[in-house]
Amino acid sequence: MMIQEYVDRFMEKKLEMETFFGEKHVGDYEAIVKKVIEVIANNDDYDTPDKDRIHRIDDGDYQGTILFIIAASGYQPSDYWFVKVDYGSCSGCDTLENIRGYEDKPPNIQQVKDYMTLALHVVQGLKEMK
Repeated sequence: MMIQEYVDRFMEKKLEMETFFGEKHVGDYEAIVKKVIEVIANNDDYDTPDKDRIHRIDDGDYQGTILFIIAASGYQPSDYWFVKVDYGSCSGCDTLENIRGYEDKPPNIQQVKDYMTLALHVVQGLKEMK
């Protein structure tokens, strides 16, 4: 079940996200996860996901699943969240590679929309670890 509060914060920062994705192509899934955590974090809250405490587990090779574990802000956090991202080995089987293509030009409007969809899937897939 998705965390509606985080989806709402994401949607409130839609323009910021579109600007971010419109500047240059995203290097990897971790950059997307980090930006999502940055915009959904409630900086007034002590136990909110912390963009600087993202841990990555990737036991795949050319394809697989990356598990991102995000610790809460604050001293010695006890709250954690996770999100899984599946990836492939080429633009035909990997969402990020398909969006990015093999261009050096800044992202076009469709690519920005596709990055936004991918980022929305990240925030919707974010789960609290109990």
